[in-house]
Amino acid sequence: MPQTLPQAASPAQLEKIGAIAAAMVEDSQVVGLGSGRAAQAFVRQLGRRIVQGGLQMMGIPTSLATTRVARTANVPLTTLENVARVDIAVDGADEVDPQLNLLKGGGGDLLREKVVASISRKLIIVVGQEKLVPRLGTRFPVFIEVVRFAMPTVIRALVEMGATAAPRRNADQTLFLTDNGNPLVHAYFSPHPGAPGLENPARLEERLAGIPGVIETGLFLGMAGEVLVARFDGMVDHLLK
Repeated sequence: MPQTLPQAASPAQLEKIGAIAAAMVEDSQVVGLGSGRAAQAFVRQLGRRIVQGGLQMMGIPTSLATTRVARTANVPLTTLENVARVDIAVDGADEVDPQLNLLKGGGGDLLREKVVASISRKLIIVVGQEKLVPRLGTRFPVFIEVVRFAMPTVIRALVEMGATAAPRRNADQTLFLTDNGNPLVHAYFSPHPGAPGLENPARLEERLAGIPGVIETGLFLGMAGEVLVARFDGMVDHLLK
């Protein structure tokens, strides 16, 4: 099961790394707009560049919440019907390991995030220092978006793999549904003794993809090229693959 979560980066720290990421966007680019606190800080800072500096770009939001933030920030939006590639995507993560592999999905937007990341020439991750872990699965479950009809069989398959699995629920105990209308399953895998986290994320992702009814997982392996980290001391680390 997950460990107690550490101190989280402050809103001011996230706005700082959001501004750094926004400065990386160039005119006429198509930009993937990630989800979550850090990614939405990036969207707000991108909006400042548009309003104050005349930046010309188009955004592809990865969630309904990000769409609302983008519209408030005056960030122009387009859709995947109109673009085949994304020049740069900026997103957050729940965990980042030393190889810049990611665990995502805590916000429930992993499917749209992975679609946008998969067609992006560059994926930049913005996180607080608390999101850095020695191994994926240290603090968070593996998030899995599933077909609702198949959810019981998916959970049984996960249990047979040795996981503790359950659907995410809202505060009123109703079933949580993603923006795509699908349930999200949380799967905790027993850590290796003395080494919390997933032993082989690539093998696990392969096995999960083979379960009928699994749409996508929150394992983003080998996708991120850069990570901006808001440290608790106010500094920013720039990690490169």
